[in-house]
Amino acid sequence: MDKKTKAVICAAAAHMLLSMVAVIIQSRKRKRGERTAGITYGPMEERDRMRIEYLNNKIWSDDTVCVNMLRLNRDKFFRLCSLFRDRGLLKDTIRVCVEQQVGMFLNTVGYNLRNRLVGTNFDRSGETVSRYFNKALHAIGQLRGELIKPPSLDTPSKIAGNYRWDPYFKV
Repeated sequence: MDKKTKAVICAAAAHMLLSMVAVIIQSRKRKRGERTAGITYGPMEERDRMRIEYLNNKIWSDDTVCVNMLRLNRDKFFRLCSLFRDRGLLKDTIRVCVEQQVGMFLNTVGYNLRNRLVGTNFDRSGETVSRYFNKALHAIGQLRGELIKPPSLDTPSKIAGNYRWDPYFKV
């Protein structure tokens, strides 16, 4: 083989090698682009808007509905939420605000509801309800000294002087 033929063969081999490297790089870029796209579940903003609308219309519309759903009136509910937020016990997340977290907790505890039913009411999954229920429970536990008072051992005067109840309260 002469030098010219060797040069042509080397140039062809180099061209093939560079072409294969370019194809591999292009393939990896395509796969990486597919991975970053992720799965689309629908417009998250619409779901979030509907969740807030549910809270505004169904729970926070008036005190009667709020008491029926959460066993607290609106003023006390929002004071409790601001207490959690101010002390850093609960924080707003990307999708769930403190009010929703406390609302799910109070609804569950107030009516002994299951996660599935609370999730249906608040348009959340059972796992999400469970996660934020536990966070709210731990926040309540942090305030136990202020919110939960131990019972008094003193017998009320109304009972102490009554012949019907007095025998049961003697030491």
